[in-house]
Amino acid sequence: MQRLLISGGGTGGGTYPAIAVAAAVQHRLPDCAILWMGTPNGIERGVVERAGLDFTAVPS
Repeated sequence: MQRLLISGGGTGGGTYPAIAVAAAVQHRLPDCAILWMGTPNGIERGVVERAGLDFTAVPS
């Protein structure tokens, strides 16, 4: 199984493009486990969870 870690957030400027990358990876590699790490209170948490990706908060 392949794994991908995506890290980022704070604003939507980097979050939405990274969501698109995650979707492309899921399309090409359906068995790839994707984990997103971001800030606990940034915009990315809700966006990532709504996209169906696993999210882990990292205090900054």
